[in-house]
This record gives sequence, structure tokens and C-alpha cells, in this order.
Amino acid sequence: MESFLSNVLAYKLRSSWWRLGKEKRMKIFYDIRTILSEINGNNDQYIKAEIYSSLRPDSSVLFWLMMKDSNDLNATRAKLEKVFGPYATLRYGFLSVYDAKRPKDGSGKDYFVAYPISKDPEWYLLPKERRSEIMAEHIKLATGDVNNKGINSYTTDSFGIDDNEFVVLYELNSIPEWVAVAKNLREAKARKWITNEKPLLVGRKSNFEEFLA
Repeated sequence: MESFLSNVLAYKLRSSWWRLGKEKRMKIFYDIRTILSEINGNNDQYIKAEIYSSLRPDSSVLFWLMMKDSNDLNATRAKLEKVFGPYATLRYGFLSVYDAKRPKDGSGKDYFVAYPISKDPEWYLLPKERRSEIMAEHIKLATGDVNNKGINSYTTDSFGIDDNEFVVLYELNSIPEWVAVAKNLREAKARKWITNEKPLLVGRKSNFEEFLA
């Protein structure tokens, strides 16, 4: 198992973005894509560098970075800030740790969902065996759901490094199918101990035409 740092960033475009000419806006997105492409081409250190158009009105653009080294993460974020920062405000940012042999390949997935989770302190006072039992039921409900058609899920830890305990991330092909899975998971016993699942970030891979008009 290896550990990877995961950083999800949600930006809201400022009015200054719309005052730029179309060619300048196109150049900015081209520069961003170049930065991310270079990262994705170096899989020894850089694992994921994705950009999405937000489907929710509280943000405009989402970035998802997953890397082994914190210096690489900071350097990448600084490059993005230099190009994009003057025209956008950071609304949300999630920092967490993902433990796995290798992150899943989500290159063919169109959508991205991310949100933090915190649990009631009583959850951690339950016997470990009981917690494992409850989570096994939760996982079985999710993976066995008829609507779960190739959803990639990541449960990442943020204890002591963010304002929450976990960040869950999903790569998926269908929003309606995802909504059906999430609805059915409301019946899982594990939800009894969840105290927070906000803010929700939902993005879609796109050509960003809506920001270039």
C-alpha cells in the first residue's frame, strides 16, 4: 500500500473573468490543460490531475489533484493559482490521504462528485468489530446496487489535516444512476452516525465553452 495526498479545489469565477477577451480566456484554459497534461504524463510522482466544470452554482471550476509528494502538490497548485487565481475565488478545498496500491483509472468517466464526512464521536466508541460489521453492510449496499455501473469510489482520510474526518470522491458516468445509488444508501445503518456531508461538489468533464462565450 502507498499513500497519496488528495486535494480537491473549487473555484468561483469573478466578474474580472468575463471582462477578458475570448482569446485571453481560451489561452488561460489552454495553459491550465498544459499544466495538468504534464502532470498526468509523469506517473512516477503525479497520479491524478483533473479539471471539471461545476454543475452546482456555488462554484465554477473544480480541480482534483492526487500526488505522492506534498512539494509536488504545492508546486502544481501554485502554477494553477498563477494562471487562474487572478480571475477566480477559491470557495472550497479538501485535503486528505488516500491509501492504495494505485488509484483507479477514471479516464473514461464523465462526472466527479466529492464531499467531506464527519461522524459522531459515539461511532468511535463502538467496538471495532461492530464498526467493521456496519461498514461491510454499507459497502455491500453500494457495490450490489443495480444502478452502480462502474462507479469508481475513493474513501480518503483527513483526520487532523482538515475540518472533517473523511473526504469521499467518486468518478461516474451517469448523474441519475449516482442519485439512485446515493438514495438507496440512505437505508444503511452507518448513516446513523454521520454528522456532516457538506459541501457537495459535482463536476463534469467539458470543453468549458460556457466560460468562453
